[in-house]
Amino acid sequence: MLTTVLWMGLAAQAGPSMKAGAGVRTTARLSTQDCLSTPAQCRWLNFRDAAVLSPWASASPSRDVSARIDVDLRIHGRATGYGLEARPIQQPWSLRVQDAWVSARSAHTELKVGIQRIAWGEAQKVSVVDTINPLNLEDPTQLDQRLSTLAATFTAHTEVLALTAVVVPYFVPAALPTVDVDLMADRDDLFDERYTGGKAVDVGALEARPDVPPNTLADTAVAARLRWTPAFGDFAVSWHSGRDSLPQVAGDVRLLGYQTKKDRVDVSVPIAYPRMHTYGVTGRSTLPFDITAWSEFALTMGQRTVAKPSASQLEALSSLGVIDAVPTPGPETETQDGDPITRWIVGLERPFGPVRLVGQWLHGLFTERKQSELKDYAMAGLRWSVSPTVRLDAHTATDFEGHLTDVGITFLHADTAEITVATTQIRGPSESTLGGLESASNVRTQVAMRF
Repeated sequence: MLTTVLWMGLAAQAGPSMKAGAGVRTTARLSTQDCLSTPAQCRWLNFRDAAVLSPWASASPSRDVSARIDVDLRIHGRATGYGLEARPIQQPWSLRVQDAWVSARSAHTELKVGIQRIAWGEAQKVSVVDTINPLNLEDPTQLDQRLSTLAATFTAHTEVLALTAVVVPYFVPAALPTVDVDLMADRDDLFDERYTGGKAVDVGALEARPDVPPNTLADTAVAARLRWTPAFGDFAVSWHSGRDSLPQVAGDVRLLGYQTKKDRVDVSVPIAYPRMHTYGVTGRSTLPFDITAWSEFALTMGQRTVAKPSASQLEALSSLGVIDAVPTPGPETETQDGDPITRWIVGLERPFGPVRLVGQWLHGLFTERKQSELKDYAMAGLRWSVSPTVRLDAHTATDFEGHLTDVGITFLHADTAEITVATTQIRGPSESTLGGLESASNVRTQVAMRF
């Protein structure tokens, strides 16, 4: 609210230095999972962006002061949210603030306060050091999308050095997908023979209990980055202390109900947001033959998380005959071991006339939370400006078990309108990280206009 009031005051003083505009975007997606083989199963996918109106305005009352506000009015209709459980989402629309900040600059400093996106890192489509803003996984095929959040950033800089400090006072959880994809531990991971004693037990209703951290000083996230930009490159070291925006199963598993005839157990599991410290190093430089290279390295120190039933819950299962006896010691599922995790990514980019090629190698995706779980991913991208009005984009990624491929062609009209026809296809076994996203496979058409 304070940011909005400040922005309105600056805009009122800005006069001719104020600019404004708007964008409109509409997207229609048709699921392709099992659709081609079984047309009766074809269904529309809703990533909460069926129609998006994005008005914006910026003001610069002086050379050293500026402000911007940018919001999305999103029409998303009925959809289903997924985490550990599926639940109907009744709200047909939402309002999302992309920018609402005020910035004050001097010759060697800048202070920006308000809702903003703080993007650190050099890689394309995915980063291991870009962790300050919460994940936006409403479209689970776009792994680089993040939500803007209220923050204060202060930067002191010279011509080649810059030191930035960030404070994020309020925790915002990740926006989860509206399709059933595998992003964290599921019922098969949580309920095995340690709980059931080897008996065949059907886990019915699986209710999640989110434990969103309170907005207290103890949960304020902080970050800092030292950046060096000599003539031959761009290099930085960074640190971020806060909470993981992607939820994790952690805490006491509770019994909700039991159906004797079907050996079916309904349970409630806790969802938490573990604390983490991320230390990052990034670099980007131009090499001979018009090649640009970059690398990122991140060391994450995370909190250990465990899911386990209480003794009283195990006794209840024993009394109901679900298990033969209460095991000693009680079983627990370690969802995150708390050991250091090292992730990294390296990449190259080179233009060939109207074609630009990108290749990257990633070690460790954000959904992999133990060092032993980290996988390698090969990624490639292509952008071909076929003509001034036609552009072809293609991206692919594989973990050598599953793959994700996205191909689209965009038709441009002046600088105000775009029509895109594209498809994203994901295939792989369920144990593959990418294969777990298979239900997000789709073909789509998108129309975007700017005013």
